[in-house]
Parts: sequence; structure tokens; C-alpha cells
Amino acid sequence: MRLTDDDIATAGELALGLLDKAEAAQARARMASEPDFAAEHAKWNDRMLAMEVIEEEAPSPALWAKIDAAISEKPRQDNNGGNVRIWQGLTAASFAIMLVLATMLWRQPEVTSAPQQPQILVAAIGAEDGRESVAANYNPQTGALQIIPISLETGKLYPELWIIPEDGIARSLGMIDPSKPALHSVPEEMRPHLHKGALFAITPEPAGGAPGGKATGPVIAKGAIDTI
Repeated sequence: MRLTDDDIATAGELALGLLDKAEAAQARARMASEPDFAAEHAKWNDRMLAMEVIEEEAPSPALWAKIDAAISEKPRQDNNGGNVRIWQGLTAASFAIMLVLATMLWRQPEVTSAPQQPQILVAAIGAEDGRESVAANYNPQTGALQIIPISLETGKLYPELWIIPEDGIARSLGMIDPSKPALHSVPEEMRPHLHKGALFAITPEPAGGAPGGKATGPVIAKGAIDTI
């Protein structure tokens, strides 16, 4: 029996330990009677094992400096340092969660002569201390950007999402809801800026967004875009 998108997501969530006790027991029971579901669960376990051997890299202070400069529109003085190393320090769990979410969002039914599946871009947007704040998935073909809040606090202000491509200029992608996942449509003119290596940043702003499109709050979370 062919698995549905929900079946695949459940298998992944079981491997990640995201199900509650009742859901996990039900999923394990399915493994005993549904070979396809058991095989999908095994695939997720293999992915987790592979991720566990990836050495994590601590967030670079240079990355925070780069984002702060872009957000505040400070001129960049150093042109001799080459490419700034982009933080790729995704934890195995956060990266795997994004894989589950990407599978749920972008997996398409198999049809005869189906077009090639789009390359999905992901980012773990985290605080300087390493805590994951937001996970993001982006489909370049459709311009659909899903934002999944994990732990995002801005006090009495509101989180605004920024994209910082290679030119170092921060561009607003709008306000995000810290209480629930949401799907955003990225405007056509902004889509070329969302690519591997570009940076996401989040700042706390007044309701309605930063006045004049210029951030007024500090960067509370950041993350580099990567592919899966």
C-alpha cells in the first residue's frame, strides 16, 4: 500500500521522538503490520544516524557582525577578508525536523512523466546562544515560504523577518506570527534574493513593521539558507 504524506510524516516524527505516548504506540503497532510504514521509519532512522556524525560548528561572531551591519545599514569597511564563513551549525534534530516539514509541504504525487521535484531551501533561524527560534522552508519554483516558530519571544514587540543576500542589504519579508506556522508568498521581486548562502534575520519591531523598511530592533535570531 502506498504511503500518504501523513504516513511519511508520522514515520519521521516517530524516529525523531516527536509523538506523544499514545501516538507513538499506535505508530509502532503499524510497523508490525505495515511493511511499507516500517521501511519508511527505518529510512528516517538512517537519516538520523547520518546526521549524528556531522560535526557541529559554533556560530561565528563574524556572522553576527555581518547581520548587524546589514540590518543597521552600516557601511562595510573590510573588503580584504574574502567570503565570510556562513554558520551551518544546524543541530541534527532541527535539520531533521525541517526534512519532515519539507516532505509534508513539498512532496508531490507521482505521475507519469512528472517534472523534476523542486529543490527545497531550508534554514534554522536561531539565537546567538544556539537555541532554535524558527525553522523555514522555501520553494523557489512557487515562491512559497513556510515559517515554523519553535521558540520566539519578542516581548511587547513583533518579529519581522529579513533576508540578507550577498550584497549585504537587509530586505524585509514582512511580519511573522510567533504562535503558529504560516505560509507566506514571497513577492516576485524578492525571490532572487532567497538562495543558498543568503541569510535570514529576525528583529523585534512595532506593530505593522519597521518604519521605512529599516530595522529599529536588534537581531534576535539569524540563520543561513541551505538546501536539502
